Amino acid sequence: MFSTPGTVAHCLDTYQARCDREGITSEAIPSILKHLAAQLGTLALTDVTTQHVEEMISAMQTQDYKPATIQSHIAYLGAAMRYARKRGELVSLPHFPTLKFDNARQGFFEPAELDAICAYLPAPYADVARLGYSTGWRLSEILTLHWSQVDRQAKTITLRRTKNGHGRALPLVGDRLDIIERRWRERAHGDQLSEWVFHAKGRRVDRSYFWHFWKIAREKAGLPTKLFHDLRRTAARDMIAAGCDYQTAMQVTGHKTMSMFLRYQIIDLRGMRKGLEAMDSHRNGNGQHLHDAA
Repeated sequence: MFSTPGTVAHCLDTYQARCDREGITSEAIPSILKHLAAQLGTLALTDVTTQHVEEMISAMQTQDYKPATIQSHIAYLGAAMRYARKRGELVSLPHFPTLKFDNARQGFFEPAELDAICAYLPAPYADVARLGYSTGWRLSEILTLHWSQVDRQAKTITLRRTKNGHGRALPLVGDRLDIIERRWRERAHGDQLSEWVFHAKGRRVDRSYFWHFWKIAREKAGLPTKLFHDLRRTAARDMIAAGCDYQTAMQVTGHKTMSMFLRYQIIDLRGMRKGLEAMDSHRNGNGQHLHDAA
């Protein structure tokens, strides 16, 4: 997209290019940046003030945008401008207001819902979704998987550096191993072997194509509101429900902090039940403590 250097629109274009280059994926990014460009794009980047941001907020509130949507616009504008500062295009940043709202989402997948969507996805795209469901990994982590990161003999995948700044390893067991072995058998394109675990005609699956097929598949499956990120929430929820401790679950999904993990509002009913039973036993004079109930 053409934009004049030194403007907010050019700053947003540069940030979008960075997201594409580094595999930062979200269904919302392109539309949010486009809307920001429509609101503030003609402004000189160095002229942007907190008042401009507040006026944008007021305009969006008048148009009945949800608080979470408005906050996303503020966050991405801030991210784009911070990137411009790193590039030496800005000396200082304005203050970005923060809206107060309950941002915890409740979207989860049931197995039948995943199957319904995967039924309408081409093979490599369906396996992307299935690996997301079985690991809770971010889309960018899955799409950028290279065969050099997969040790089929040791049955492990190693992510060297992820969004949270840390690498981690995943044992290949169950469905995860089945998916990787299936992709291994399908790595050929003509007389060439793709270096990418998830490829289409030998080239790494592009996020824009994935979103295209994902949106079509969820519409055909009658599940138009399902998000890929719901797979991440589901994996976290199901590991806790199965009795996995929080630290181990976070090692699998790649959450760096407990606060981010708990934003999913995952309820550990098993642990709560043990705690309540131990409390009742203590009150009844049986002398049973929490570690005994476990």
